[in-house]
Amino acid sequence: MNGPQLGPSVAALEAWSKSFLSGQDPDVRDALLADSRVASYPAGALICNASNGDYRVALIHSGQIRAQITSWDGRQATTRYLTAGQFTALPAMLTYGAPSSLAAVTSCEVSVLNPNTFRHLLRTRADLCYEVAVHLAESTYETVMHLEDNLFGSVQQRVSRHLLEMATSTVKGLLVQSDQSELADAIGSVREVVSRSLKKLEDTGAIRRSRRQIWIEDPRLLQSFASSNATVRNKDLAVGNTAREAGLKARNE
Repeated sequence: MNGPQLGPSVAALEAWSKSFLSGQDPDVRDALLADSRVASYPAGALICNASNGDYRVALIHSGQIRAQITSWDGRQATTRYLTAGQFTALPAMLTYGAPSSLAAVTSCEVSVLNPNTFRHLLRTRADLCYEVAVHLAESTYETVMHLEDNLFGSVQQRVSRHLLEMATSTVKGLLVQSDQSELADAIGSVREVVSRSLKKLEDTGAIRRSRRQIWIEDPRLLQSFASSNATVRNKDLAVGNTAREAGLKARNE
């Protein structure tokens, strides 16, 4: 990790504008970012382990971060992926720790926030508290969907979903920079099984592999492999988004 850089940055302000708190009063933004520091992590770095009380509340400027849980025998399973404009470890901030950890999927830059400042604002700003509560509820539903895949989905479905979530857009197309071992860790499987799954996807033309690079050639085809319940889930997400928009409209009125 690079040395700390005090105060907000242009990148932090841009990330805030993409976050679920972008509609908050500027004084909330300024209070949090003024008490923050900028940090960067290389791909593959363990950012923190909240199960040991080491949680990192951060606003992501760039890159991708994986939230994961680890079993007693060392196996890992990903609960969600986080990208620019999203916050890490909000539940851990409220409970002073959580049974999870954060790892950098790609090189990333974040604003590390002061949890004491954040907690103080939540105690004194009802509008902020409500918005964070709604966000945490939505995140819970998202995590449940991910766990459903990990518990009941086939390896093929889990690999396909993780490839879609890990992909970053480049001038040459959608790219996943990961090897088979890292992907196996992400879905809680083993390298040999993941290798067979990737070969099948490559044979169908959904992906193309080159060393540590996996190019998504046909996102729609890969999505069809990702979940047999994709249609149902998309409908559920659409209903949820419509309900939230209606709630926000009612609140503003």
